[in-house]
Amino acid sequence: MPLTLSAIRRLPKVDLHSHIDGSLPPSELFRIAKKFHKKILTPEGRELDSVTAVMRYVRGDGYSSMLENVVDRFYPITNLMQTEDVLKEAGSAYVKSQHLEGVQYAEGRFAPQYHTKEGLSMEDVIASMADGLEEGSERYGVKVNLIVAIGRESTSRFGEAVAAAAVNSKKAVALDLGGPEADNPPERFRKAFELALAAGLKSTVHAGEGAGSIEQNLRNIRTAINLLGANRVGHAVHLVRSDSLVQLVKAKSVVVEMNPISNLVLQKIAALNELGLDVLLRKQVMVSVNSDDPALWPRGKLSQVYAAVCRVYGFRTKELGRLVENSISGSFASDHLKADLLEDFSSAFK
Repeated sequence: MPLTLSAIRRLPKVDLHSHIDGSLPPSELFRIAKKFHKKILTPEGRELDSVTAVMRYVRGDGYSSMLENVVDRFYPITNLMQTEDVLKEAGSAYVKSQHLEGVQYAEGRFAPQYHTKEGLSMEDVIASMADGLEEGSERYGVKVNLIVAIGRESTSRFGEAVAAAAVNSKKAVALDLGGPEADNPPERFRKAFELALAAGLKSTVHAGEGAGSIEQNLRNIRTAINLLGANRVGHAVHLVRSDSLVQLVKAKSVVVEMNPISNLVLQKIAALNELGLDVLLRKQVMVSVNSDDPALWPRGKLSQVYAAVCRVYGFRTKELGRLVENSISGSFASDHLKADLLEDFSSAFK
């Protein structure tokens, strides 16, 4: 059957790769700021007093430079989220945004190191966010797990501190590595991931998104898998270009968290078909489709991402079903929850 946007919106979906701070619409940021008597500020202390001003700042001189300057460009958002009450509200608002997209299960990720300016420890930050996600889950009926991320511009020792905070919190299901990829290779954080994996956390690594060259992108994907023990890899834009890497991903049962609209908007690809989703599916790679930062650019919501992918690749119900089932199977949810999600999706799909 034709896969219209409205039909895709109605289907229960799973989002494995979405950043909590990048999923909050500016209107929600202003609502939260007003509720807790906060201001939305630039690093220089200039107030951003409208949705247009926030979006203009986040966009900067163009989306193509966002990844390289992501810490600064996200500053107005992360700077707002510095207290327990605001973090809880942000977590609940994130779940609401997923609910509005028909998402049944989501894994929200964030880096606690950017939320300690007003005295909270990273453990406090993680606990507050987890409380907000739990509250939102109860209110909106979306199952949610938390992924704690390391900002990769950090030192290796600081990365270990973030990993320790994630472990000690007992609130996270996985450790992530995100942020500006160029000149910040994954091998710097080997010990952090060893610490997390030894404690029973899963791992997902942003790799092959914007390392500076196709060769370095592919190298980072390989390193994330072989050295950091990644269960999942985020983006992996040029994966389809390397047969040996495709075989490694399959041999290690690594799930690939593709973010097609994000890659297109940030100009890491020139067209969606460059990702080779059809080829990867034919080769039995566990590919999932995700939203990344859906509030920060046009057509970024998960249903819109699926609709664009289906349109460009000519995917119909069979391929869409494979993508959603890959997301469910590749999630860090419990086996019981996975079974429930698969049953709900199968019923809705019929």
